[in-house]
Formats: sequence, C-alpha cells, structure tokens
Amino acid sequence: MMPQDSGGSGRPVHQDHELLSFHLDNLPLAVIEWDSDFRIARWSRHAEILFGWPAEVVIGLHPFDFDFVHPGDAESVAEVIQQLLLGAERQHDSTNRNLTRDGTVVECEWYNSIQFDVEGRVTSVLSVVHDVTERNATEQRNRELLAREQALKSRFRAIFESAPGLYLVLTADDYRIVEVSDAYLQTTYTDRDAIIGRQLFDVFPVTPDQSNAEGIEELSASLECVKRYGQPDVMPVLRYPIPNPKTGDFEERYWSPINVPVFDEYRQLSLILHRTEDVTYYFHEAQAIEPANMELVARARELKTLLERYRSNEERWRRLFAEAATGIAQADTKGRFLYANRALCDMLGYSEEALTSTDFLALTHPEDRQDNLEKLGALLAGERNGFVIEKRMLDSRGGVVWCRNSVSAQRDMHGTIISLVAVIEDITVQREAEARQTSLSQRLTRSLENMSDAFFLLNKDWRFSYLNHQAERVLSRNADELLGRNVWEEFPEARESEAWTHYHGAVESGESKHFTFYYPPLAEWFEVNAYPGEEGLAVYFRTVTEQKHLEAQLQEAHRMEAIGHLTGGMAHDFNNLLTVVLGNADLLCEALADDARLAPLIQAVADSAQRGADLTQRLLAFARRQALDPQPTDINRLIRGLTELLRRTLGEQIELRFHPGRSLWSANIDPSQLESAILNLSLNARDAMPDGGHLTVETRNVSLSAEYADEYLELAPGDYVCIAVSDTGTGIPEAIRGRVFEPFFTTKEKGKGTGLGLSMVFGFLKQSAGHVNLYSEEGEGSTIKLYLPRIRKTATEPDSTLQKEASLEGSETLLVVEDDVAVRGYVVAQLEAAGYGVRQAVDGPSALAVLADDNAIDLLFTDVMMPGGMTGRELAVVACRLSPGLKVVYTSGYTENAIVHNGRLDKGVRFLGKPYRPVALLRMIRETLDED
Repeated sequence: MMPQDSGGSGRPVHQDHELLSFHLDNLPLAVIEWDSDFRIARWSRHAEILFGWPAEVVIGLHPFDFDFVHPGDAESVAEVIQQLLLGAERQHDSTNRNLTRDGTVVECEWYNSIQFDVEGRVTSVLSVVHDVTERNATEQRNRELLAREQALKSRFRAIFESAPGLYLVLTADDYRIVEVSDAYLQTTYTDRDAIIGRQLFDVFPVTPDQSNAEGIEELSASLECVKRYGQPDVMPVLRYPIPNPKTGDFEERYWSPINVPVFDEYRQLSLILHRTEDVTYYFHEAQAIEPANMELVARARELKTLLERYRSNEERWRRLFAEAATGIAQADTKGRFLYANRALCDMLGYSEEALTSTDFLALTHPEDRQDNLEKLGALLAGERNGFVIEKRMLDSRGGVVWCRNSVSAQRDMHGTIISLVAVIEDITVQREAEARQTSLSQRLTRSLENMSDAFFLLNKDWRFSYLNHQAERVLSRNADELLGRNVWEEFPEARESEAWTHYHGAVESGESKHFTFYYPPLAEWFEVNAYPGEEGLAVYFRTVTEQKHLEAQLQEAHRMEAIGHLTGGMAHDFNNLLTVVLGNADLLCEALADDARLAPLIQAVADSAQRGADLTQRLLAFARRQALDPQPTDINRLIRGLTELLRRTLGEQIELRFHPGRSLWSANIDPSQLESAILNLSLNARDAMPDGGHLTVETRNVSLSAEYADEYLELAPGDYVCIAVSDTGTGIPEAIRGRVFEPFFTTKEKGKGTGLGLSMVFGFLKQSAGHVNLYSEEGEGSTIKLYLPRIRKTATEPDSTLQKEASLEGSETLLVVEDDVAVRGYVVAQLEAAGYGVRQAVDGPSALAVLADDNAIDLLFTDVMMPGGMTGRELAVVACRLSPGLKVVYTSGYTENAIVHNGRLDKGVRFLGKPYRPVALLRMIRETLDED
C-alpha cells in the first residue's frame, strides 16, 4: 500500500505530526503547546527535564491546576494568559517565576507564538521556555561586583585626593591629568574640575616671558624617559613659576619632582605618577648662597643622598646574591661576566675567577646562541625591559645544563643601560622529565590516533577531554566541537540507552564495562569498552552495524536452510503419496463420470489432492528446492498475457492498472513460476482491499549499487528488471512487516489462508538470484517490488501454433525405477495400460542388473532420490554408457542437487515433478521417445 500525499508534503499528516514532535523534543529548550482553553496539549521532553513533571501527568491541565506558577507572579501570569487568548498580537514575550515538581523556583523567559484559524480565532499557543535562573544570578553577582569595584575606586580616589603629598596621575600616552591630590590643587592654585582630563602642558604652559621654558623641557624629557625605560626618574630641582589667580602675576617656585611608572595587569605602562615637593622655602632660607650656585648645591645634596643610598643597597644586595640558592650573575652589555654568585659557580663547575674571564655566549650551546643574541639585541635597543630564555649552557666538563635565564637591564639616572643582571635556574631535571613526558605523550597520542577503535576520554563532569580521529569519524563530529562539552548534552539520546547505565555503573563500581548498544541518531550499533580511572572514563568503541546485519542475515540463512531441509524431506514422501492419490483419483473420476452419486465424491478427493500438491510446491519454492527452468523472458509481454486472468481473479470492485516500462530489458526467469508469483501477490492485494480499490503493476529497469546490495545477503549488484505490485488496501502493521515472508505466517482468518503465498514468492526470487522488497504503511497500502536478474539475450517468442494432440500410447519397452512400492505400482499400471512393455526396479543397482539382461529397453523412467547408494542421475550416466541412445526421464518430489544446480535444471534434462497425473506422465514419456 502506497502512502497518500498530504498537503503537498509527500507525507501523510500523522508523519508530519511525528516529525514535528521529534524536532520539538530535540530542541535544547522546553516547548509547551496550549489549546484554546489554555490547557496543556504538548509537553516536550525538555519541559519534563526543566520542570520535573512528566507529560502524562500535566497534559490537559491549566497552569493554575497544579503548583506551576510562583504565587508572587500569579496575577501577572493571569494577565498574560488573558492577553494571549484575546489574540491581540501573534507574538508575546514575558518573564516570570515558575515552580518545579520538587518546589524549586526557576526564573523563565517565555516566548509565546499564537496560532489562529481561518476566522481569526485563537486555536493554540506555542511557548518556548528558556531557564534564565543561572543567567540572572550571574548578572546579579556581576552587578554586585561592579558596585563593589566602584566603591573601591571611590574609596581609593578619596584616599588619593586627601593624601598630604603633591600628586598628579597622568596618562602615559599624552600626559592628560586623570587624578590630582587636594594638596597639589591648593599649592598650584588650580581647580580639580578645571584640570581633570586636560593635557599637563595645557594646564601649565610656557610663560609669556619664556622664563620657565627650560623647566618644561626637563619635565617633558623626564616623562619620556619613564615611558621609554619603564623605571622611575628623579629630577633635579626644577624652577617653574605658578600663576596666581588673585594677583594675575607668576609666583617664583622651585620643585623637587619624581616621575614613577604605573603598569597594568599585562605589564603595560598605562599611567605615570608625578609626585613633587615645593622646595621654594629652602631656597629662600639659603640667601647666603649665591643664586648662581643654588642649583649646584641642590644637585650636590641630591647626589650625596643617592650615593649613600646606593652604597647601602649595593652592600645589602651583594650579601643576598652571594647567599642565594639560585644562580645570579652580572654582566656588561657585551655579555662579559662582572660578577657570579656561589650557586652559579657550583651549577656550572667554574670558579668565580674563571667565570669572570669569559662571557655568557661562550657558555651558551651553539644551537641556542642566535636566539639569545636576538633577545639581547632587543633589550639593548630599548624594545623591552627584560627577557626570559630557556637555553642550554656548557659546564666546565663540557656537559649540558638546561637553564632558565631571567635577564634585566640596570640603568643609570639618565636611563642608559650600564649592565645586565641574570637570575639563572637549573631546570635540567625538569626538562628531562618534560622530554620523557612529551615522548610518552606523543607515543600514546600516535597509538590512540592510529588505532582502529574510536576512543575518547570523559572527565568526572562527563565532559570530553580527548577524542581521536576515529572517534571524530564515527561520531560525525569534530573534536573542536566536543572538547569541554558534556557528553549527555551533546548526545542527549544516549541518556535513554544502555550507555548511560553502563557508564555510570563503571564510574560508581570502579569496574570496566563491556556492552553493545544501538544509537538511533547515527543508525549504528556500537561495541563499547568503558574503563574508569582517576581522571574519569576512558571509552573504546567501534561500529558493529555491518557485523550485526551479517549475523542477522546468517541467522536467517541458517533458519531458511533448516526449513529447507525439513521441507525437502517432507515433500519427498508427501509427493510420493500425492502421486498415487492424485493419479488414481483421476482414473476413478474418468471411470465414475456417469455415476451421479460417486462422481462428486471422487472429484472432491482429486481436488483435495491437488491442493496438497500446490501446498507442497509452495513449500519447495520457499525453501528454494524447486526445479526451475529459467529462460530469457519479455516481462511486459508476460504480464499482458496475465491481465485477463488477473481481472477475473480480482473481481469488478478492484481496478487493475498496468504501466509497462519502456525499452524493458529481458529477464532470466522461469516464466511459469513468475506468473504464479504475480498471481499470488494479486490475490494477497485483493484480500487487503475488501471494499475495493486499485491494483497497479509497474515495470522498469533498475541498477542496484554495491552499497545497496551489501545490505542483503546473496544479492549481487547489477542490472535488474523491477516489477512493482501496489495496492490501496489496509496495509501491514509495522510490528509484523518483518515476518510476512515466513512460511505459514498469515494475518487472515483461520481457514482463509495458508501463509505460503508470499513465502513462495520470496523463495522463488531468491532461488532465481533476484530480490524482493516490501514497503507498507498501515491504513495506506502496500508495494512489493520483485527484482529479476537481467539477461543480455533477446526473449524468444512463445510457440503459438496449435500442435495436433498426438496419441499417448506406445509399444516401446520402458524401465521404471522407483523405491516407493505404491508409486511404482501406479506408474507401471498406467504405462502398461497405454501399451508399453514395462520392466521395473527398486533402486540403481537392481536397475543396472535389468539393463545388463535386456538391451532392448528404449527409455529409463527413474526417481532422482533413491536408496541403494545411487541417485537417479548417477544411474542414468551408467545406463547410457551401457545402452547408448537410451532416453531418460527423471521424476521426483524433491530433487536436491542431482539434476538441479543453482536452482536450475541441468541442460537437456527431462523432468516430471511429483505429484503428476496420468495424462502428464504419458505425455512426457511420449514426447521424450519422439525426440530426435
């Protein structure tokens, strides 16, 4: 039965409904559909996960019928529902609190879409729900953190502004004022609002008389020095007059400034702190000193202070350096050692005197020197303030020591680099461990990447931490998409599979798990080994879908083989019985034709025997044990010849349609068996359409790909002629579609079907190297497609000339070989009644003995399967050798492979299948004897 088109979609309505449900259930958001009374009509799987209520509990409920709406939001939710049902707008969004089944409060954003009928009435409301509880909590925390940060900034600004010193904070790029202390404002007669955001030299410009131009130049040079070297710069006493807003004149002032760099969290210079002291008073007190010498005195005092501080610091640092456990060295700008502490001497095996007679590059491994030179060059060029390099250094014995060198520059008060200081750590053990770890990691990674199994690691939060290439291929996902993601969120359908149970079982028990499961989204079977560890779960898996298919096909083949053996054995004995019953019934029918009382009775016996013969033939067809006689056949011509019979069989309430394919290939098939198969399919279709309908037969050429053929056992790719038989009947339920080709399986009422019709078609097609496929939808109809192997020979025209019925009698001598006494007696009687001379034997050896005594035998009529250790075929070969020109006719109810190979009669073989009637027996004997 073919599915009917629905709304132009090509699918029935219920399929679209199922497809919609599938998509809604797989949305990462909860989806709820409300009917026109605002009662729940759909409750998606994610709605169950979010709110905890299963769909079967809430379907049909109003949101106020259960604990779903937070009491505090009940009034606003009621208003929203009223607006939605009024249908004033197609979209409406809202936010409110809801309750889960266990009473947890969740904050949700509702995106509501209103559906209308053709008259504009609201038919349903589709709501997509987003849980924003965590997002809102995060936003609240961010607001609190921002408020705290602003408060800290305010407190810092208040502390800074109230500091007693004279401070300015300047931007490092263009010297704009961003902060200023109250003391500075008071001393310089400036206002905070008037100077914040302005450039320093706009607020304090060059005086009209150029008397402070030198101070401006020195201050600018100092700020540039801080920017360039990233170190504080102490300036000499600076003369800079300050304009007095009350008098309009400039006041003579002397300042002692220092400019300090301020770095951000990325070690980038962002601000400059300008701190100064007003030292005008000290200059006024020193009136005895000549004005020209005042600058010299100030500089002398400053230098003395700095010298004392330097000497004290130098001594302290020398003690610290000498006692440090880490290597410390000082070098000039050429890299020549000026100083080395004991730790560095011990590390490299040199004395301090030996070290100070060489340089850094001489002790650097040749392969690392260029990198060292490039970093040193950038430092000396002022492009950086320091650098860190990991390199190999050579010890006194010529060995290699891996070191981490942290190098910084020492500058004089003018910013000129005067020496280099290096802190040197021995990291040889660390590097060796890293090398071993890297090597091990690389070997492990190569092993994992080259293994045939897919592999991934899950951490304790069920997040992917590693996937090999095979896992990416099998899962059809890139590692970049999955790393750090939760496996149950990325593959939600796995929650409902055995994987969930076994993965959790492995983690909880600490024992490995081995299992096989089917994952529908990928349509694959997987064989999985899961190993728990401290880091999480290691999972090895491979696809075994093809193996599963092969196993199923092999089981089916074994089952068919078993049924075939059973059927063959039964058919052999049963056909012997039917031969006697059917043959004698025909003779009695002829003898009692004028007896009104007995004639109907014996006819009933003959009919029953024939039905038994038909059943046996169908069993042999299903078991692929019938003797076929395939030949190039014009399928369209064969079906046209059947149409009149099919119309009479189907009845007037069923319309027969035939659509022949153009340029149809010839098929290599047994025509009589194909006619029987089409008739069986038509009868099944008729029974599926009790109220009438359409039966359509279509033919076309098809080519089956290797990919398609691989899915079916015994099917070879190539060219086939396809016959499609379609009905508009009741269809076949999905639960039983896989059994329709089984023998004796039927959905018809008891006594109205044998269950062998489709099984006969199945066996016939398989024995003919063809294929059969079923497509059906319950309530929509069914289509059965027969694929017949193409043959590149022209189909022969059937002989339409009427042959004159020849006499079936004869006088030749025949040898009948049959082990069944009743059958042998029946055959001998029929042949003798027709005038033939008949000799008989029980088996092959006794038949050869007869042939040895009588060389006048014209024809051998032998059963194929007999006792005595010799088949009919073997007997015929020896007999023809003894009597050249001997004619042979075979008979059997079950041939095995004696005269049938690959489902086909051997070339030139004359065969009469059991059971047979007297006329058929005599015609076969007469035709064989009359052959040239």
